[in-house]
Amino acid sequence: MHDSKRYRSNAADCLMAAQDACRPGNRGIYLSMAASWLSLARQHEAMDHLLASWEAAKPIKNEWVLGLISDPFVSTNRR
Repeated sequence: MHDSKRYRSNAADCLMAAQDACRPGNRGIYLSMAASWLSLARQHEAMDHLLASWEAAKPIKNEWVLGLISDPFVSTNRR
């Protein structure tokens, strides 16, 4: 199972546990855990989207890396 799906499943389990909790303190803990799992799922999905966009981007052709022009950051004027 994909990580974000597992995180969302864990959040759903926490929500079910909160619904069944007899004590309000336990209910709050389960709700907090559910929120944390959902946050983790969103962060993981955002990272996946970012990495996918990086992989889809075309690499920048640096002519100086290829040796076609001199390095623009290195001065050739030495005194």
